[in-house]
Formats: sequence, structure tokens, C-alpha cells
Amino acid sequence: MIINTIFKRKTITKTLAFLSILGLVIVLTANYHNPFLIQISGPWSIGFGSTTKYPNEISIKKNSIYSIEKLQKFHPKTQFLADPFFLKVKDTFYLFFEHQFIDNPRASIGLMTSTDGIKYEYKGTVLKENFHLSYPQVFEYKNEFYMLPESQQANAILLYKAHRFPFDWKICDTLIHNIKLKDPTIYLSDSLNIMVAGDDKLTLHLYESDSLFGNWKLHKDSKVITGSEARAGGRFFADKKGLLLPIQNCSNGYGYGLSIYRMTFKNGDYTIKRTLPFFLKKQSNITEFTAGMHHFDIQKIGGNKYYYVYDGNRLSQQQKKWKAFGALKMSYYDFKFWLKQTFQ
Repeated sequence: MIINTIFKRKTITKTLAFLSILGLVIVLTANYHNPFLIQISGPWSIGFGSTTKYPNEISIKKNSIYSIEKLQKFHPKTQFLADPFFLKVKDTFYLFFEHQFIDNPRASIGLMTSTDGIKYEYKGTVLKENFHLSYPQVFEYKNEFYMLPESQQANAILLYKAHRFPFDWKICDTLIHNIKLKDPTIYLSDSLNIMVAGDDKLTLHLYESDSLFGNWKLHKDSKVITGSEARAGGRFFADKKGLLLPIQNCSNGYGYGLSIYRMTFKNGDYTIKRTLPFFLKKQSNITEFTAGMHHFDIQKIGGNKYYYVYDGNRLSQQQKKWKAFGALKMSYYDFKFWLKQTFQ
């Protein structure tokens, strides 16, 4: 009887020790991928450059920057400029961006133009609503100009049309009603019309339609990505192998980094793979980007020339903030996505 009791106690002790070690390993692993203490970031600025092919990396040190300080010369109450998208129409670059003011929590859409893609001139606000706007994805479709911004505060995905490009933007359609989704990103072609957008539950959703103004509905496998990288960070780019999509990394706070994923579609199904991890990340020696980077828009503008724009933010302070629950949540969803990728 005494021997059995001792044996049971030893077994329980060993089990508890094993579970404790296992729990510690899980916590340490989670903290490594998604830190419990995250950095505190500050204002955003925009950078831009060019290349002769879709890059595996970009020379951020050599590129030009349009900083928050430069925009504050026109608007002293500017809090940041972020989410840049551009169109090159004839000989002019039109760069649209989220413009946040210190005295207004609802950002508007600003515009800068350039004839050489280096020296930009601020042109003012081109779109303002009574709700927050950001992520102004602009594109040309059937000889008309459209903008698909983030409009989640309006509880819908709204499509705008320019009646006097690059000004006079008006709502022309509601692509999806009664839903709050972040950073809707669209791709349109003769054979494929898709849109991705993220929710507050760390999930990137996929929608499909027969045209821009068609019936946008969830894809049969609608949950594209879950976890710390589950929010679009720029325009789709099409090449011979499929589509490339920038995805934000929020493992060390919002705006920490950006990875490139490849999506390939065939017979209504798709695959997605992370091809360029941390394509953009914080730049310790560049003041404007010491906290991170989270947006990338690239297009071919003629011949063998590609032009791109991006953004980044700087550290606000050296202290960090505790966010253990959020980190554990992201780690859980990261693990679920890894399982899906591994065993699909």
C-alpha cells in the first residue's frame, strides 16, 4: 500500500514536471514568434524607388523619402501619411495616401504628384468622409479610374469612381454590404476577379466575382491566412507564375514588417505560399523607419522599369507595452495556419 502510494506520487510529480516543461517551451516559443512585450511605434512616412524587375529586396537606403516633417510644412497638424498607392497616367505619377491629422481621428485621402517619380508636390485632400478612410487602392478599369479604400467604419466595402481624375471621387457601388473588413485588395482580369480583406479575428478572407460590379461572394475556401500575417499590405502583382500579394506582419506590434506571398489559382482552387519573409522590415539606421514597414505597391510602368512605393514608421519611445494575450492568440492562429499548410 505504501509502495503504491509512493509510486503514484512519483508518477504525478514526473507528469507535472513534464507538463510544466512543455508549457514553458510553448510559452517561450510563442514569445519568440510573437513577443509579449511589443514596441511602441510613432508617425509614418512614405518612400519610393524603381528597379528593372520585381525585387527580392529593395535598397531602402538609396531611395527617396517623403517624410511626415515635409508634409507638416503644408499641414502642421499632420499626424502621419501612410498606405501609399500610385497610378502613372501619361507622364505623371499620382500618389494617393492616407492622411491623418492630429485633431481628427478620421483620416482622409491625400494626393501628391510627380513628373519624375522622385520630386513630389502635395496637391491636397481628394476624398473625405464622415468616417475613417485609409488604404486608397486606385486602379483603372475599362478606361475609368476607381478607388477601393478601407471603409470599415461605414460597415461596407465601398467603391469610388473619379469623375474628374484625380479629383471628384464619388461612391459608385457597394461591393459588400453590412461588414467591417480591413484593407480590401482587388485583382481583376478576363479570367479571375478576386478580393481579399481582413477581419478583427486575425483572418484574411477571399471573395470572388464575375466582374467588378458583379456579385461578390466568399470563395468556397474563404479563409486564406490566419495569424500574425493575415492582413493585406498592398496591391496584387501578376506574373507568369500567378499573383504576388504583400501581407503585413504584426508579430511585434502593428506595422512591424511585411512579407510577400504567392497565390496560384487553378480550376477554382488556389494555393498560397510565403515566398519572401520580411520583405520589408524596420531599418535601424533610417530615422523614418526604425519601428517597421507595412505597405508595398509595385507596378510595371513601361519597358523593363518597375516603380514602387512603400511606407514605414519610427519608434515613438524606447519603452515597450505588455500584450501577452494578443501574442498568445496570434501564436495559436499561426499554428492553425501552419497545420493547414502542412497537411492540406
